[in-house]
Amino acid sequence: MEELTSWTVVEGNNLWMISGHEEVYEVPEQWPLIYKANLDQITDADLIYPGQVLTIPRDMSQSDIDGAVQHAKTRGEWSLGPVEETDIAYIQNSSN
Repeated sequence: MEELTSWTVVEGNNLWMISGHEEVYEVPEQWPLIYKANLDQITDADLIYPGQVLTIPRDMSQSDIDGAVQHAKTRGEWSLGPVEETDIAYIQNSSN
């Protein structure tokens, strides 16, 4: 199966579902990788919109993947509203 390098968001999508798709990562917990790669159009990881075309990064190190999974497992519940402080910390820490 071909691995996708982009994903066009449709109604009902969320980063968890996209990351878990068989043509993306097949691992829902890797959603922070998509979030980080699309900061130019995603201000809140809980809010993506139909029609957005998201980049699916493919050149991550194992450390990047491990960090994303760790963040996903410790982030807490999905909620609409303010950007979670843990998401901000993940982006800041993974950018170093």
